[in-house]
Amino acid sequence: MAVMAKRGSMLVFISIITLLIALFVGVVYPMIAKAYASGEVALKVAAARDIALILDTVYASPYDIELNYDFDLSKFVVKISADKVEIYDPSFGAPESDPTLASYSFVPVDDKPNFILNNPKKIVFKKEKGVLTVT
Repeated sequence: MAVMAKRGSMLVFISIITLLIALFVGVVYPMIAKAYASGEVALKVAAARDIALILDTVYASPYDIELNYDFDLSKFVVKISADKVEIYDPSFGAPESDPTLASYSFVPVDDKPNFILNNPKKIVFKKEKGVLTVT
């Protein structure tokens, strides 16, 4: 009789774990599908790549530069830190929580940038006397 109770409790435990996984997939899958269908994922990936390449160009230039990036990223948070550009949806909280996080690397030259732009409609990259500012 004790063996049956053990087997039964293990089956209940496995079924609870299975239900939790199914619930997680059932909640997250529609959010990811909506992001892909709306084109937000493509916008995030393209913008992250553009911004990283702009930063590479700005760092490589020996001259002072001011560049306007006029794409509307007002639905997202743009995080430029150390050597990576990350764009994520603020409704997920942290960047690691966003299943459609877009990131792209760049090479900072003797600099450790740390900029967080919340809902930017326009981004201005400015380099004066070797100092980068992003607004």
